[in-house]
Amino acid sequence: MILPKRFNLALLAGVGLSILISSSALAQDLSGQWRGTLVAAQYDPIDVVFNLDKADEHSPHTGTLDIPSQFRRGLPIDSISIRDQQITIRLGSIQVEYYGNLIRAEDGQIIAIEGDWNQSGEYVPLRLVVNPALR
Repeated sequence: MILPKRFNLALLAGVGLSILISSSALAQDLSGQWRGTLVAAQYDPIDVVFNLDKADEHSPHTGTLDIPSQFRRGLPIDSISIRDQQITIRLGSIQVEYYGNLIRAEDGQIIAIEGDWNQSGEYVPLRLVVNPALR
């Protein structure tokens, strides 16, 4: 089946746009303080703060984790990987993995991360929002 030339151009433009959007997540700078509250049935709510940094557009993100109620500050993040619209953050020192989806505003800015905190096989929902004053 031969498609009209206009359809082919529209299809190519759509594919190009989706590639641009996917790669923009990789280029997106998530530097700042990302805050959220862990609420598990058997525990009091626990506030967590991911401090993310990116030296330049070619370097990976790095960062630390703070858990103020437990007087824990500067726990090193082992790895941060961003692929398409998903992020994975790993902290070996406390055996935590956070898996999240990047949430964008209408202007394309990432305004939240919706995901799960995994520790000792237990998954707890965790929504992170950025502190715009510290971005």
